[in-house]
Parts: sequence; structure tokens; C-alpha cells
Amino acid sequence: MKYRDLSKIALDPGSTDKSIELLRQHGVSAPDSVIEQFYIDHNANSRFLALYGDLSLSDLKWELVELDTTRFLQIGSNASFPDFLEEVSEDASHFHDVEEAVIDCREEVLNHWKKHGTWLTPPILLDAKVLGGKSGMPHLVEGHSRVGCLLGIQKYRIIPLADRHKVYWGSIQKGS
Repeated sequence: MKYRDLSKIALDPGSTDKSIELLRQHGVSAPDSVIEQFYIDHNANSRFLALYGDLSLSDLKWELVELDTTRFLQIGSNASFPDFLEEVSEDASHFHDVEEAVIDCREEVLNHWKKHGTWLTPPILLDAKVLGGKSGMPHLVEGHSRVGCLLGIQKYRIIPLADRHKVYWGSIQKGS
């Protein structure tokens, strides 16, 4: 199944769990969070269809891994929405005006950042090789607000950050 084929499946917008189960019945294999954030939330997004429409989902291998903070500096324009990523990272420059709201207005999320120096939900990245780029280079699929926040916090030194951050990393399965 190609990424573009996901929009042909009648997913239940009111139930993520039902939609995940339905996709699994169609042979989709990925962590629940990847299915929700990438396969369900964006399967009809024109930008996602242009970037990822030809991806064969069965060729992807997903792992929950930890990346060093410096790896996120490599993303640059290698993201689904590079301008938005940059915009979010620069929100941190307004820390003196709006204080911790530059991190997040939701108390649970803000407290997690302050306590752990990282995000609550891991973002979705692909090895750029999946898209014809350099192997090992991160391509940000989903989580622009989270990664942008991390970059802004790091740049403007708002709070101490963890050294490593969990992400879902997609790569081509061997033999594909």
C-alpha cells in the first residue's frame, strides 16, 4: 500500500483506536503513534501527498530511537513544512514578553518540558534516504511544533534540555 492509498480507507474521525485497527486490518504495520500522527492525521493533506504519496508503507521500518539534540540542527529545510519549523523556533525569541507560553500553553506539556527537557510525544522522522536524500540525514515528517520548540529553547537557552530525545525513525527495511 502506498501512502496516497490511505485516503481511500474510510477511517473513523471520531475514534483513533478504530482507525488504527482498520489500518492494521489493511496490512499497515507501524507504531500506534506513527499511524495516528502520520497515516491518519495527514493522509489527505496535499503537501503530505506530494511528499510521501509514492512511499510504499510495507517498505518502511519504524523504530523508537533517541537522537542527540545536535541532530535536530541538521534538519533545516529537510521537513514537511520548513518555514513553519523556523517560525516556531523563533517564537522562543519572545520569551521575555510571554515567558513560558513560548514553550506551550498546556500545563501538562509545559511541565513535561521543564521536568524532562524534551517533548511528551515523540515526533516522526524519516531517514532522508527514504526520499532519495542522504542516508542518516533526518527528515522531519510530523512534529514541527515540538522540534521547533526544541530548536528555539536550545538557541535561546530558555530551560535546560535533555541531551537525547525520543523520535519515531522510519527507514527502508533491508531487502525492500
